[in-house]
Amino acid sequence: MQLLLETVIPVFALMAIGWGCRKSGMLDAGAAKALNQYVFYIAIPPLLFLSTARVSLAEIINWPFLGAYFAGTAAVILVALAGARWLHLKGALDRAVVALIASWGNTVYMGVPLFYFLFGDDGTLPVVIVTLSTNMAMIFVLALCAHLDAEGQERGSMLAMFNNVFLKNPVMLAPILGMLVSYFSVAVPTPLENLLNMIAPSAAPVALFAMGLSLYGLSFKGNMVQLSWMTAMKLLVQPLATLLVVLVIGMNPFWAASAVLLAALPAGSMVYVLAQQYDTRVELASSTVLATTMLSLLSLALLLPWIKSWVG
Repeated sequence: MQLLLETVIPVFALMAIGWGCRKSGMLDAGAAKALNQYVFYIAIPPLLFLSTARVSLAEIINWPFLGAYFAGTAAVILVALAGARWLHLKGALDRAVVALIASWGNTVYMGVPLFYFLFGDDGTLPVVIVTLSTNMAMIFVLALCAHLDAEGQERGSMLAMFNNVFLKNPVMLAPILGMLVSYFSVAVPTPLENLLNMIAPSAAPVALFAMGLSLYGLSFKGNMVQLSWMTAMKLLVQPLATLLVVLVIGMNPFWAASAVLLAALPAGSMVYVLAQQYDTRVELASSTVLATTMLSLLSLALLLPWIKSWVG
């Protein structure tokens, strides 16, 4: 109960304040866009950079943790795609977007704040690892499936895709730079480190507030059976599958609990962005983001105390 009062309720209250500011007209769509840009381009990158620059590369490339998380991800994707008779899947891109909706958690806007509040500055490393790996894997698979589905139409350049996904994406670039700093034992200049240390703590609260702003206007659309199926995949099947894997492997409690908590996060807003980009399952994506975010208030309230006691 104490953890619920101290962590879960403030997290969702901050999102609710953001939603309320947008609903009341105090802040408009332009403010939501500006805050999201601040989080994505200014606040999150220093936090991810510092998280990787301060630890060894061996800690970042944690194969048991990655294996457990992606095993749970693979399991939920297989189960989600097994519901093809409800989803009426068509083509590789359609299947890839459905897999994305079922398994891509909101690691940046919810994972970073939750891990920061639960475990402190050093506790965000699992979020960095999963954010890097899932972004690289999922976005590449989506681009590849779109490439395959083009069938004679104009196909996007893989080099352009790489440039947009990595070189122009600070959430990807910052932790990679941090890993290079760690690997080569580069000393970060004190003024720069102080600046980053000033910016990084703003990532968690501003991300939650911005997410609340962004949720305004989303609604439940489309087939409710499909929405219920995808919501169950994200909030139930993925964390349960991941829990089974970590118990079988016998991982360190912190990394095991981190894998389960990351698997239990609601669908990320990036799911909706990519669905729009590829004009595939847009209604299902937006509805799943909204439904899983709302229901995660209950699921995380039940899960977080157990996670905290598991880690000790």
